[in-house]
Amino acid sequence: MKLITLLFYCILGFITVSIAQTETGWKPQLNEVKFVAQTGEESVLGVDPGFRYANLSHDRRDYRLFYHRNIIKNKNIRIVDQKSGLEIARGRGAIFWGSSRIEFIDGEIIRLKRKNNPNGYTIIGPYGELFKVENQAIGKVKTYGEKDFLAQAFFFFEWIRITQNPPQDVVIIYTASNSN
Repeated sequence: MKLITLLFYCILGFITVSIAQTETGWKPQLNEVKFVAQTGEESVLGVDPGFRYANLSHDRRDYRLFYHRNIIKNKNIRIVDQKSGLEIARGRGAIFWGSSRIEFIDGEIIRLKRKNNPNGYTIIGPYGELFKVENQAIGKVKTYGEKDFLAQAFFFFEWIRITQNPPQDVVIIYTASNSN
């Protein structure tokens, strides 16, 4: 009788554990930032609490913005389409050498320059100012197309990442490869 009772509890425990681990729909809670594009369309940037990536919902499309291998350099910029999983854009070059750019898969290239001033900086793209920080706050900048908007959203994510600290309950593990 003891053996049957023990076997019953083992089977019950196994079923409980297997059901609990197969629950679907788990998603991390993202911090949402809403902003309005020049066309009047509202976009939502969901930033991971550990600031490793951001999800952008714009014009009925979803994008993921992140740095490849979490190394914060312009050449590691990545923009991926969430639905297809394909890379839309990647960063190349470096701001210091003047070769910084974002290359899209259709061949369009957005060349970037950074102009520092005493209370902020300006990222300059092909049509003028692409992203502006003045008096330690983000300034208004007009975008001319979807690609400009994606580049601007990436720099907005970078600004959030630089100015904020993860909460105490988020644990970030650094290894030798991504601590640079």
